[in-house]
This record gives sequence, structure tokens and C-alpha cells, in this order.
Amino acid sequence: MANNDHKPDEGTDRVLHNIQAIKDGRLNPKSLSDIERQECVEFLSGEGYTQQQIGEVLTISDRTVRRDLEAIEERNALTPDINLAKRIIGNMFRRAIGHHRYLVRLARTSGASVSEKSQSEFLAWRVLKEMVEKMQSLGYLPMRPQEIAGDLFHHFDEAQEKSFEEARKTLDEVVRIAGECGNLTPELEKDVSLIKKKIEKAEIVNESDKLLKKQNNKDKETKNV
Repeated sequence: MANNDHKPDEGTDRVLHNIQAIKDGRLNPKSLSDIERQECVEFLSGEGYTQQQIGEVLTISDRTVRRDLEAIEERNALTPDINLAKRIIGNMFRRAIGHHRYLVRLARTSGASVSEKSQSEFLAWRVLKEMVEKMQSLGYLPMRPQEIAGDLFHHFDEAQEKSFEEARKTLDEVVRIAGECGNLTPELEKDVSLIKKKIEKAEIVNESDKLLKKQNNKDKETKNV
């Protein structure tokens, strides 16, 4: 049975093979399809080749190189998407924590010199500090703990897009990230607790409004009978 599984680097291997074959004179670049040529252009551009150098390797005009680069940019363009943003930020956070833990382990290595241990400790702290600052700039952590209530409810009231359950999940995520970053202060925990109480009150108000509307509708139906 044929194996249809593809290796992660299969595409890169094919592009490298084509480029090397062109350089060796074993492959006429004119025989490449548009997609194959653009793959070569993208790879060479990523390797730091100028447009002129790419044209020389593939024996194509500067105009063709520019058109290919524009097509590549169009193909790789990203549309703003909240789920994509969450995945990218989550991956960044996971990698930062991984780097931090590795540097901490390195700083604890028995064979390391005092200088090496100090450098590793410094870098571990720097990774953590910059990660927290980045999460703050992206809105995943408050600039100051007391800003949580105002920021969260400003967005909830303004957009009306998040449910009460989503609000709780957001708070839980804030607590989780702050805990992993060592930034979970008593003041932050207090603010989170107060917000959760406000959410409960908001739920009660919301349910009361629903009951009132339901009763008003019944009264209108009764009058119309």
C-alpha cells in the first residue's frame, strides 16, 4: 500500500532540490510551474537574496520577481481573527515559560560557574519580566491589579458580547496566568473576588429583567384577548 503521509519538510526539500538542480544546470527554470517558481522565490527571499539575485538564479526578470513576491505576500496574508490571535499568544506564552524553566534549571546546574549561574538567573528573570510586560500590553494581564474591574466591565458593558460564563472564564485565565508568572498578589485575588460577586449580581438583575419582560408580554396578550 502506498504511503501518502508527507514529511513536515517535504516541501522545503523539493524547493532545495529544484534550486540546486537549476544552479547545477540540470533543470531549466523555465520548466517550473508558477507555483514551483514562487516557492523558489519565497525560499531565496527568506535566505536574504535580493530581487536581482533571485532573478539571476531563476533566470527571470525583476518584474517577474516582484510579481511573484506580491503573489506570495497575498497568499500569506492573514485576516484578523480572534482565535488565531489566541493561538499565537498562547504559543508565545508557552514558549516563554519553557525558556524560563530551562534557564532556571541551567542556573541550578552543579557544574556551572558562579558567572554562568548568575547569567542564567538574570536571563530567566528577564524572560519572565518581558513575557509579563507583553501579556500586559496585549490586555491579558492588567497594568495594575485595581484596573481589572474597570477594564473588564468597560468591555462587557460596551460590547455586550461576552456571557457571564465567559466573564468567569476570563477571570480564571487572569488568575491562572498571574499565578504562573508569580504575579498573583492578595490585592489581585481580592479584585477578582469582587468582580465575581458583581457578575452574580448582574446575573440576578438579568434574570429579573427577563421575568419582568415575560410578565409584561403575558399582560399584553391578556389584554389583546
